[in-house]
Amino acid sequence: MKKSSTGKIALLAVLLLGLAGCTAAEPVVTPTPTKTQTQAEIEAEFYKIADDSCAKAQKENTIERFINYPPQMVITLARENAYRDYSAIYVDDKGAAKVIYESELTVCWPSYLISMMEEANQPNEGDYEHYVKKNADGTFTWTDKNYAEDGSNLKDTIYVAVDGIFVKAIPEDEANTRALEYGPISDADMQLLKDAVDAELERLSE
Repeated sequence: MKKSSTGKIALLAVLLLGLAGCTAAEPVVTPTPTKTQTQAEIEAEFYKIADDSCAKAQKENTIERFINYPPQMVITLARENAYRDYSAIYVDDKGAAKVIYESELTVCWPSYLISMMEEANQPNEGDYEHYVKKNADGTFTWTDKNYAEDGSNLKDTIYVAVDGIFVKAIPEDEANTRALEYGPISDADMQLLKDAVDAELERLSE
């Protein structure tokens, strides 16, 4: 998974918007009262959770289940587990899988955006514009650019964290809420990924 430029940001945002979801057990979240924090403290807390969550995702296999639309999901392997140099697929509502190119997980997007902004030495504006707010229930609202055919605008995603790791992402279109899972994936899910990769490589060789 490579970090990219403005075009990548737009492509990825459209991809994530286009995916619909899958059903999974809801993460058990116990809201904790928030203490008074400065905006800088809130941002530091969120970015640490974002970095830790992305690091965990890159070390472990990760599934994003769209909880309202079984069996739709995104499966991404840890970098060291990539199959034939591919690591991510999207599974649609019929169970059909296809390779996702240049995929960045929802769990990694805030961390990647900040990293790309810093590498490009760009201010928090334009394609990199973003905001963080901490909600009364301890969740975070992450606001960034949404790209679509009719242009771009700011969108909100609520991130739920448990023990310092993101476990759920709730977009403005709540029907596409994602449950974020880390760790080993089933043999069936692994086979879906392998079959999708094999089919894609065969298509490219024609």
